Amino acid sequence: MARGDTFLEYAGRRVDVPALMRYILTHEVAARYSPWFFRYHGDLTSERYIAKYLRFMRKLFALRPGGLEGQRVLDAGCGFGIMATLMALMGAREVHGLDAHRGMIATFRTYLEILPYRLPVYPEVGDVAAMPYAASAFDIVLSHEAISHYRDVEGFLAESYRVLRPGGALIISDSNNALCRRVVRRTREIWRAFELGPARENIHGHRVEKPFIVQRAEIIARDFPSLSAQEVSLLAEHTSGLWGAGLRGAVEAYLRTGRVPERVYREGECPVDPVQGYYIERLVDPYQLRQRLEDLGFAARLRAYLGGARGGWVEVANDLLTWGPFTPVALRFARAFRLLAVKRG
Repeated sequence: MARGDTFLEYAGRRVDVPALMRYILTHEVAARYSPWFFRYHGDLTSERYIAKYLRFMRKLFALRPGGLEGQRVLDAGCGFGIMATLMALMGAREVHGLDAHRGMIATFRTYLEILPYRLPVYPEVGDVAAMPYAASAFDIVLSHEAISHYRDVEGFLAESYRVLRPGGALIISDSNNALCRRVVRRTREIWRAFELGPARENIHGHRVEKPFIVQRAEIIARDFPSLSAQEVSLLAEHTSGLWGAGLRGAVEAYLRTGRVPERVYREGECPVDPVQGYYIERLVDPYQLRQRLEDLGFAARLRAYLGGARGGWVEVANDLLTWGPFTPVALRFARAFRLLAVKRG
């Protein structure tokens, strides 16, 4: 791997990562990308941002002895696949990206086709709680900023154990640390905004285009045109957390019985996207997660993450303050945590 902060070495060629990202973002096929792609990844052409991103990834995979190079990796909840693409450029033998969002996977596939490199990267639409892969298929399963969105965390953990080879590693990195009071307060404000609105450009780094209660009202009005506007509004208010077949079933039960569902949003509840069915930034207790992993048969190690992707003294401070005996204290202040879980056997 090249020493430059924004360059990688791949197949004997020096890859200018910011230039590659500019190519992805400005190519004519970009008209086919999901509009969300540009909102999520608009900073990818910045050399400073890319240097930080690559440094973050190197530190993340350094948690595992042996790192990333030559490994078969599953990125569970890969989104638009930028990290999966970079993993291949950083030396992973094979990277599979799995996500339930069809628009994200379609965008991922579109830009892979125009890359100047044939990368061993394979996007797939699917459920992380029912993975379409054989047992012991992977050396590494990665969940980066994804576990807080999964519908079925227990299913994901069990599936990760199944698809990892003995000695394989599950790496979980997430910034929804339920032990940090500041994170809890801000996350609950995000929950309320997404569920009840109003629409806004920025709520702690998130954009609310259309509150979930409004989205449910639109779905109910579209699928049940016989309902009055008052009934639609009432049912949207009383079906918080429902989506898909669950939402439809609740409305059908109301039509049969006249009983209004008892699913009014309560403060402190993590809402569910009524279209896609994923959670918005669910809080995660890292100790409970570590215990569940150990119960499944992993040897799990937990660390707080205070930052440090910019390098310098911040990186040094993070490494010192989150080491071993300092972890319990650091987790009370850290926004994020990292878990390395190795499959025994």
